[in-house]
Amino acid sequence: MWKIIGGLFMGWSLGGNDAANVFGPGVAARVLKYSTAVTLIAIFVILGASLEGPKCMHIIKEVGKLTPITALVATLAAGATITLMTILAIPSSTSQAIMGAIMGVCLLYGQPNWGALGKAATCWVLTPIGAAMVAFILMKILIPTTRKYLKTDRAINRFALGGLLMAGCYGSYSLGANNVANVTGVYVSAGMLTSRPAAIIGGIAIAVGALTFSKRVMKAVGHDITMIGPLGAFVAELSEAITVHIFTQVGVPVSTSQAIVGAIIGIGLVRGIAAVSRKKVIQIFVGWISTPLTAAAITYATCRYILPLFGV
Repeated sequence: MWKIIGGLFMGWSLGGNDAANVFGPGVAARVLKYSTAVTLIAIFVILGASLEGPKCMHIIKEVGKLTPITALVATLAAGATITLMTILAIPSSTSQAIMGAIMGVCLLYGQPNWGALGKAATCWVLTPIGAAMVAFILMKILIPTTRKYLKTDRAINRFALGGLLMAGCYGSYSLGANNVANVTGVYVSAGMLTSRPAAIIGGIAIAVGALTFSKRVMKAVGHDITMIGPLGAFVAELSEAITVHIFTQVGVPVSTSQAIVGAIIGIGLVRGIAAVSRKKVIQIFVGWISTPLTAAAITYATCRYILPLFGV
C-alpha cells in the first residue's frame, strides 16, 4: 500500500492548484479571508469526495489498465506536473495531467482507449465554454436585479458575501466529487482500492493541499484575469460549481481551473472584451496544452528508462 503515496502527492498538488479556484475570486475581491476560504474548502472537499467521488472513477479505468507500479508512476508524474504549474502560478488541469500520465503508460505497454479519451476531451472543451455561458447569463440577470432591490453598495456587498460563502462551499463539494478520481482513480484501475475508500483518501489529500499550498494560485485566479468585484466573484464561483457538478453526473472528471477561468471570462465579456487580460488567458491556455504532454513525457520516460534500472 506504500504505492498510494503517489496519489497522496497528486491530491496535495491538486489541492494547492485547483481547490483555490472555488474561493479565489472571493479572496481576491477581499470579501473573504484566505484562512476562512481554505478551511471551508477542506471540509466540503472531503464531503463531496465521500458522497459522490466514486461516480467519476470508472472512466479512469476505461482509459487504460494500470498495475500498482505504473499507477504509482502515473500519479507521481501528474503530481510533479501540477506542482510545477503551481510554482509558476498557472491554473492547470489535473484531469488532463492524470489522463496524460495514463497515456504515457499506455503508449509504452499498450494502446489507450481512444473512445474514453475522446469522451473526456469533449467534456474538457465544453467545460470553460459552459461555465462562461452560465456566468454571462447570471450576470445579465443579477446586475439589474440587485440594482433594483439593493439600493446601496453595502447591501450589494453583503448579498455577495452570503452568495460567496454558499457558492464556495458548493464549489468545494463539486471539486471533491469530481476531481477525486484524478487522485486515486488509478488505484481503483489497478485493483488496489475500491471506489469508496479511494474517494475518502483522495478527498483528505486534496484538503491538505488546499490548506498548505494554495495561496499563490488563489491570488492569480482572482486578480490577473479581470477585476470582477464581489458580485462577479459570487457569479464566477457559482458558475464553476454548477458546471463541475454537471460533469460529475456525466461521470467525467474535468478541470475546475478551466471552469473558473471560463466563468471569469464570461463575466469580463459582460463588460466588454477589453476587461479580459488576454496575456493571462494565453498563459493559461499554454498551461492546459503543456500539462498532459508534460505528464505523458515524464511517465513514459520513467517507465521506459528508470523502472528497468530497478528490475521492474
